[in-house]
Amino acid sequence: MDDEKRAALRERIEAAEARQAAREREDSSAQATDRLTAVARNHPLLLIAGGLAIGIALSTLVPRSPTRKLSKNAIGFLATIAELGIAYGRQAMEAAEEARHDGLARLGKLRGAAPNEDEQPEDVPAIAEE
Repeated sequence: MDDEKRAALRERIEAAEARQAAREREDSSAQATDRLTAVARNHPLLLIAGGLAIGIALSTLVPRSPTRKLSKNAIGFLATIAELGIAYGRQAMEAAEEARHDGLARLGKLRGAAPNEDEQPEDVPAIAEE
């Protein structure tokens, strides 16, 4: 073989090797994507926890901003709303307890006897059946 043919053959071999290396890089990136997708599907909570950890770590690096101050105010507002909801729930429970006692009193009047203070809601069906 003369030098020209050898050079042409060497160039073709090098081009083929470059194409093969590019294919292998594409295959390895596709495999990495597939592995990441599989991990995300098999362990979604781990992925969420990792995202939160990264977000918290990045937030410590960022200086305080007006949105961070706003979020503190929003958290305080939501805590106040939660306390009001708890207070409203307690009032509703007290009103339900009073309604239960009133209902037992009315049921006792219908029976012709005064209701006992220690009657429980479980006693009501027994009284109604008599």
